[in-house]
Amino acid sequence: MATVDWLNYLSNQKTLAPRAHLIEAHHVLCNLTQEKVAVDCGCGSGRDTIYLLEKDYQVFAFDNDIKCLEILTEHPLAAASPKLDVQLCSFSEFEFPRAHLINASACLFFCPKSDFPRLWLQIENSLYSGGIFCGHFISAVDINIDEELPVLTHTRHEIEQLLSAFYIVSWKEKQEFSAQLTGKKRPWLVHTIIAMKK
Repeated sequence: MATVDWLNYLSNQKTLAPRAHLIEAHHVLCNLTQEKVAVDCGCGSGRDTIYLLEKDYQVFAFDNDIKCLEILTEHPLAAASPKLDVQLCSFSEFEFPRAHLINASACLFFCPKSDFPRLWLQIENSLYSGGIFCGHFISAVDINIDEELPVLTHTRHEIEQLLSAFYIVSWKEKQEFSAQLTGKKRPWLVHTIIAMKK
């Protein structure tokens, strides 16, 4: 099991390369359409946003952390690109455009539980048929049934239900051990998913 320092991860995104599953998702999509629109949910300081711009997507990126967005907008490519729309907003405030790719990496578990059904409906409805969703879900491992977690978790069965309108391209699971999400060291099962809208 890997130990993940989420706070360090979140505060040092400026130096990180784009995520491997986003690159894979792009390769699945790249031959399907010429004019591509992408949404980068919880974009942070832009590690994935910049990659999407480099691949000539029209990118709509949002996050509720102003400091991270300042780092993103200071990047030379982001600052000069007419294809980037950056918004300071929460999951519940963002209005999704029609899109060919939606990236929700390392962010869905920060969505308030009450906001998630509307968020997922927007994600599903905004994707064109043949469009790609890629991102992460987490499952709590060995959770006390009465325990309230400060992050959003999904069981494998719940994720399967969410993805009923999608073809699964890739579904990888990795167990990680971290105290950063809840303040208590515990195992998490991280689901990394690439799925194509039916």
